Amino acid sequence: MKNKKTMKRVGFLAFVVLLLCATLVSCGGSGSTINSTWTAADADAQIYFSRILPQSDEAREKFIAASRGYNMSAEGFDDSKVELGVVLPVDVEAAKLALDLVKPTDDASVLKFNEFRDALTAEQVIEIVNRMKAVNTVDLTVKTNPLVWIGKFLGLFGNYVLALFVFAIIIELLLLYFGIRQQKNSIKQAKLSPKERAIRKKYAGRNDQVSMRKMQEEIQKLYQEEGFNPMSGCLPLLIQMPIVIALYNIVIDPLRYVLGKAAGLSAALSTFATTSRAAGGLGETLAGSGKGSIEILSVLKNTPGGIDHLRNFSYFSNASECADQLVNVQLPDFSLFGRLNMGLTPSFSPADKVQLWLLAIPVLTFVAYFASMKLNRKFMYQPAVQDAQMGCSNNMMDITMPLMSVYITFITPAAVGIYWIFKCIIGVVKQFVLHKLMPLPTFTEEDFKKAEKEMKAKSKGKRETLYVSAADGAKYRSLHHIDDDDDLPPRGMVAAPATKDDEEEEAPAAEQVPNDGRPVLKEDRKNSEKKKK
Repeated sequence: MKNKKTMKRVGFLAFVVLLLCATLVSCGGSGSTINSTWTAADADAQIYFSRILPQSDEAREKFIAASRGYNMSAEGFDDSKVELGVVLPVDVEAAKLALDLVKPTDDASVLKFNEFRDALTAEQVIEIVNRMKAVNTVDLTVKTNPLVWIGKFLGLFGNYVLALFVFAIIIELLLLYFGIRQQKNSIKQAKLSPKERAIRKKYAGRNDQVSMRKMQEEIQKLYQEEGFNPMSGCLPLLIQMPIVIALYNIVIDPLRYVLGKAAGLSAALSTFATTSRAAGGLGETLAGSGKGSIEILSVLKNTPGGIDHLRNFSYFSNASECADQLVNVQLPDFSLFGRLNMGLTPSFSPADKVQLWLLAIPVLTFVAYFASMKLNRKFMYQPAVQDAQMGCSNNMMDITMPLMSVYITFITPAAVGIYWIFKCIIGVVKQFVLHKLMPLPTFTEEDFKKAEKEMKAKSKGKRETLYVSAADGAKYRSLHHIDDDDDLPPRGMVAAPATKDDEEEEAPAAEQVPNDGRPVLKEDRKNSEKKKK
């Protein structure tokens, strides 16, 4: 009982910590202020504006767009109509409008700011952009990572969906050892079910806290005597968690793990893909979680000349080197049935209406996850007697976990959901095979009765110690067995010595049977003796 409470508290605490971390991450970066105060080091407009513009993503994007001849603040401006790679003459007025987004508040700085802004020229706009670009360099250093070897394996299959299916099979084979251990643990627990049932039957109808505690103590003692650890089944699950997290990273970031590129390149391509066309990006809206590169690579693969446009991207000093990393590289094929792009995230308003079919992925994930949990529970041992709280907990898990998978597949590329479906199906097949090869023991009613008798005999053997001898020779009932038998004398009562009358009372009540078939009782015998006298 104490272990259960401890595990519940630890689980609740872990949930709170994860929720807090998620909240902090989601709130990260908010509330930052722009330091646009003019200093003596800001000798001219180029130095001053190149220092303060990067503090606002919106201001920097609009200023770079103005350097390419586009006014993003103009009424009716549509970035999707901007042709990729087309550069127009510098729009100085649009650049000044972008600068107003980082205007200082103190009087001295405002005077200097207005002076620099009013005198701004087209040449200065280009210089400011070059200065901002010079201080932002993408780290293209490739670091050794064991997950790259797994990613390289995925790249051998050409089609990413096929690779995920094969990979799911391999992972389940690697985890087969833990599955066997878990099945053995279920078998061991099932063998103890008759004795456990006998203990529960002993306390049937007694719902008070003391009885429940004593029942749990007896069950735990039974487990210890038989060498069974109910927590050992959790070990395979704990070991699988880091593997699942590692696989998730491989699935969403093929640029790093399949193509073996630098980790910083994924972030650079994300910036390039989401920056407006007017500012030199691709103007795409990534519906995913913003992590990884699978959706970005899908966009690049379907954008003609997308890699070449990266060379002129004004956000990085080494944009050309970033583009060289993708030249002559065979990007993974994320298609399914030749049309559906598994690298995209399911959306209700995709650019291509065919991709609406990706909405089926979260639904199929829910069905696969829900069915796998139900089937796996049938193939594994389940206690014959479960309290209402445990049953409610299982029902909640059957719903909340699949719903959580639906949420995750809605914010990640469809390939993640595809892998999840594969894993659920293959996991059920594996559990079914283990169930057939290592079946759980079955018991008849005779086995349960035999176990009940065995537990009663074991409990009866302890009754000899119910009375302890005192110094005066009398026997007192032990306080350690207060609730073992309700028919025993009250606590502290002296066991009176047996008398002759008691012996007669313990003798059979019926000594002889008269002609009418009625047994002769002791009272009748005494009355007849009095009449004779």
